[in-house]
Amino acid sequence: MDKSIKHFCNVDPMMFFSFPPKEAPIAPPTLDLHVYPPFAEFIGESSPQLGVERRPNGDAASEFGGASKHVLTNAGSSRMVFKVSPVYAFLDSGASMDLQIMRTEGPTRNDKLIIMYKEAKRTEKDPKKSFDNEGVTAKKVLPLITRDVEET
Repeated sequence: MDKSIKHFCNVDPMMFFSFPPKEAPIAPPTLDLHVYPPFAEFIGESSPQLGVERRPNGDAASEFGGASKHVLTNAGSSRMVFKVSPVYAFLDSGASMDLQIMRTEGPTRNDKLIIMYKEAKRTEKDPKKSFDNEGVTAKKVLPLITRDVEET
């Protein structure tokens, strides 16, 4: 304290002001799965030259398939096991993995792909057995969007 300031009492003046209690820092989540891009889009082409017939409601009756490539990244601090039925795999902390979705030919409709994942121990070797163990299962939903593009 500065010597020019006289100390008149032994009470701390800051005790009269209320301060919010200090909160414990929030620990980052141990599991954090990022999927890029966050959706899959399959585009079909219908044109009058191809002789594509129309349904009574005006929709094109084309059926198409395709492929979509995505990257799964484990942004959490724990190893994880994930399932995209019927495939099971491990993904270490900070690691990335490619996921390719193949859509078979079928009618134009919106659908979804569900990626289920949970924490895995480093000692586990079989991803299917690891996924069947007890634990909290999280999920990411990846929209699968299909649409027809008309060429004139």
